[in-house]
Amino acid sequence: MLDQKDIANKISEGLVGLNIKAEQETVNRLVTLIDLLASWNQKLNLTAIKAPQEMVVLHILDSAALSPLLPSNISTVADVGTGAGFPGLVLATLNPKLKFTLIDSIAKKLSFVRMAALKMGLENVEIVNKRVEEIKDQKFDLVVSRAFAPLGRMCNWCLPILKEQGLMIAMKANLTEQEYKDVPHSVKIEEIVDLFVPMLDAKRQAVFIRHS
Repeated sequence: MLDQKDIANKISEGLVGLNIKAEQETVNRLVTLIDLLASWNQKLNLTAIKAPQEMVVLHILDSAALSPLLPSNISTVADVGTGAGFPGLVLATLNPKLKFTLIDSIAKKLSFVRMAALKMGLENVEIVNKRVEEIKDQKFDLVVSRAFAPLGRMCNWCLPILKEQGLMIAMKANLTEQEYKDVPHSVKIEEIVDLFVPMLDAKRQAVFIRHS
């Protein structure tokens, strides 16, 4: 059985480490997400991470590390390849004034995401069960993606749904020189930021990309 108090304390400690101010209601929503993920994961194998304490670090805090870097002048965000809802559900919880569209082609995972958003009381989340290249009628201020493909392919798939002056942030664990070289000429890498994730001793980077 999930020790919700311990999970809440760990989430709160991690958010403090990220300089993110969160109300208790926000922490409670993230605890609910861990509770649901741990329960559904036993049946649907949504994530390779099995222990709730590890889920806090590798899913909640890893996703939350991006929140302080979100531009202040945006209103719409697409999370491409959201999987079980990361980073989208976490960012939507921390940024309730922004509208998030969580995109994935795997219906099984999105059934969890849809249920989790409902149980968490998130009113700023929309679910799209499509491959990103099938989306033709929507463009977003910001596109985020968490290591679901090599950087070049991520650009080719995600840039068509990015507004002309928009920003894409690709979250990567190990950005290789080859990946960097494979980025198409139609985009420019504006910045690569090293991310600090509390309680995690591993490299994380955020790659800021725009239309060239």
